[in-house]
Amino acid sequence: MRVRLSVLGVFMALMAAAVFGCSSEESQPQQQQQAQPQPQMQTQTVVQADQPEQQAQQTQQAQPAPPSEPEPQAQQEQPEAAPTQNEAPQQDQPQQDQPEQELPAPESELTIGGERPATLRLPVDADRSLPRPLIVLLHGYSSNSREVDGYFHSSNWVEAGGAGVLIPDGVVDLIGNQSWNATPECCDWTDEVDDVEYITLLIEEARTHASFDQVFAVGHSNGGFMSYRLACEAVPGLTGIVSLAGGPFADPDLCRVPEPLSVLQIHGSNDRVVLYDGGRLPDVPDPDRAAVPGAVDTVLRWADRAGCDLQAGEALLPIDLDANLAGDETSVKRMINGCADDVKVELWTIEGGSHVPWVFGTDFSLAILHWIESVYEGDLEARGFSEPAIAKIGIGGDRPTALLVPTGAEAPLPLIVSLHGYSGDASTHDWYFGLSQRAEAYGFALITPQGTSDGRGRAFWNATDYCCNFDGSDIDDAGYITSLIDEAREHVDVDRVYVVGYSNGGFMAYRLACDGLDGLAGIVSLAGSSFGDDTRCADAPPVSVLQIHGTADLDIPYDGTMGQGYSAEYPGAVALAERWAQRAGCNLDALEVLAPIDLDEIVEGAETRVQRYADGCADDVIVEQWTLDGVDHSPFFSDDWPDHLLGWLLGSRAG
Repeated sequence: MRVRLSVLGVFMALMAAAVFGCSSEESQPQQQQQAQPQPQMQTQTVVQADQPEQQAQQTQQAQPAPPSEPEPQAQQEQPEAAPTQNEAPQQDQPQQDQPEQELPAPESELTIGGERPATLRLPVDADRSLPRPLIVLLHGYSSNSREVDGYFHSSNWVEAGGAGVLIPDGVVDLIGNQSWNATPECCDWTDEVDDVEYITLLIEEARTHASFDQVFAVGHSNGGFMSYRLACEAVPGLTGIVSLAGGPFADPDLCRVPEPLSVLQIHGSNDRVVLYDGGRLPDVPDPDRAAVPGAVDTVLRWADRAGCDLQAGEALLPIDLDANLAGDETSVKRMINGCADDVKVELWTIEGGSHVPWVFGTDFSLAILHWIESVYEGDLEARGFSEPAIAKIGIGGDRPTALLVPTGAEAPLPLIVSLHGYSGDASTHDWYFGLSQRAEAYGFALITPQGTSDGRGRAFWNATDYCCNFDGSDIDDAGYITSLIDEAREHVDVDRVYVVGYSNGGFMAYRLACDGLDGLAGIVSLAGSSFGDDTRCADAPPVSVLQIHGTADLDIPYDGTMGQGYSAEYPGAVALAERWAQRAGCNLDALEVLAPIDLDEIVEGAETRVQRYADGCADDVIVEQWTLDGVDHSPFFSDDWPDHLLGWLLGSRAG
């Protein structure tokens, strides 16, 4: 994990001074509440809010936040009042001893534009005579090409999409900030500059270096306004635009050439700079400036222009665009029915999102690429586009989640269900376990569902009598997870099922094993346990079990609470392994001791002892216990932790 986090830290250091958009707004990582719940039972061992959620939040807080947005300063010589500049607060810098991020240069890079240069990137060894899309990436007010390039991670569009990417710079205004002369609403501080002509000439020059048959403009804030401006002009080949927190002309009559084209508006519902519901820019108080149309009105305007059926919009599976917000927070609504010339108009609403979403580590960059792919006409494969490696399928009905399926894997596939801990959330748990990042390489399908909230607002699984249904909820999580697996089987050929869980999720994994979940081949419990009364699992068939537990765990003690007089008890790690080994008919006298492994970054050396029951076990079942000496409830895992986990699940140990 050290490598993964330090690389992010170095990148955040580069982004710390970056500024986007028309005005100022701080975008800080949000802390989750850390108060500990008090279970309604007499016990000295309290199940606390599981710590990887804190670990992830602390990691984010150690990095500089995404850039805030300084405003243009008021100038006495200007007749119109301009907003005042508000410098973004300085953030803590990452440790200087972290390794430099080494980024490959897989694309060709050209400089075009003459006295006002811009960067043009193409895939390495690309056949430049083969038509491909050109994506024009436009920064926000007071930002620049380098910063917006890093923020949007446009290398994805070159490497994975085979597209050309053109990244120009706006001109510097009277107070030293770069901007685009987009619309009267934002940000015409340099109204003598013809940025439409400049970008059009750049596109023409780009076409002298490669064959670009369609053009897409992608911009943030002021760059989003500029994208809409381009959509209103005669820009040859412009097929679609993507606006993040931008907006169109307030007066639609100023859109001189409003040809139907595809539009994607991405907007945070809590944007305080360019308001989601529309209105004058709050930091531009000039009453003569018109109100910017809201995100919904903007999408409806362009859908109507394309002749789309405004009553036939459809909601798609939500996606993850903001790492500050739990789960897949972004709702996706599309208008496509009746639209002229295969035009597609979409609104992605980042529920609770700000003007500068914390996009790092999310689906943001590739989601935009996939939208462009869906609009781009022609033979995608011939033009160098790659199919998405992972298909995301919405399942779960009223409790929606995603089924991830590697598109290139051969069926049948193993299915892994990964369960967060008490007070956790699915997205942070996936970050902690790292499974979605390995689904393609290892060839498995994955479901990472979300528990329901208790009276304290903490997510939980109704697993056992001890953990963690403290309010006596009648929620049937076992039935819910079973239904998810059944629905997954409708989409993919599943040959075996594994359930892995952390803490409360580990209790839930044992609950499903005790219930005899259909197709279950094995479970992994990290810092979890099971029913105190083993007769509850008397009818359970044998399955492979891996119990991972730290000896310094104070939340779910390594030795458990059996025989200590508590109202609800659970077995310790050793007893759990013996129970399930005995259930499988293993020879308990033939406990194997394997080489220790290094899982935890904090404890030096190979701190994890590995013991296995395999002799005599039925149906190729194995039972293992990984004891993390000196480690607490929340191991600080190294980068290869998911590989150890998947090696046990999918390798010879638990097949």
